[in-house]
Amino acid sequence: MKNLYITISPEHGVVVKNPNYPLKKVQEIVESKASWIYAKIEELQDKKSIKEIYEKEGKVLYLGEKKALHVEVLEDFYRQNTKKIVLDKIQNIADEMGLKPNKISFRKTKRRWGSCNFKNELSFTISIAQLPLECIRYIIIHELSHILHKNHKREFYQTIKTYMPNYKEIEKRLKSYSPSLD
Repeated sequence: MKNLYITISPEHGVVVKNPNYPLKKVQEIVESKASWIYAKIEELQDKKSIKEIYEKEGKVLYLGEKKALHVEVLEDFYRQNTKKIVLDKIQNIADEMGLKPNKISFRKTKRRWGSCNFKNELSFTISIAQLPLECIRYIIIHELSHILHKNHKREFYQTIKTYMPNYKEIEKRLKSYSPSLD
């Protein structure tokens, strides 16, 4: 590790990964990032987990709205609905972009909405059904764009912008949600 990294997590709080900087230098860096750290902590506190909404309000977060639905097993509800929604949408979007993933899978994740590996296999978290449709479309476009660009450089974002000109607004909106079911 060459650089110092600061992350904020619900489980561990403020985490500083230090490559070997002197303690004084670490303190200076953390202090210089204080406003960012406080903003991220506030952002985390504003997020309600899917499980918390279900247990405290008796509602399910579905397509960006809280709905009073009877659900036997929360994880099964999200897995089934996410799979249906993503598979319904991905074919049209992939055709529009002229791209074809080699495989599509779904798994439970805590931090990522989706991923694309070097074999052009896409994976999506099972909790996507909680999101508004425009956020789901963004995630699909984002992951399909990785078939062309395996990084997050300018060309990658230009590809996304071609199919979703307002993608920056959607990225901001997406930050108010969490992929974690817990």
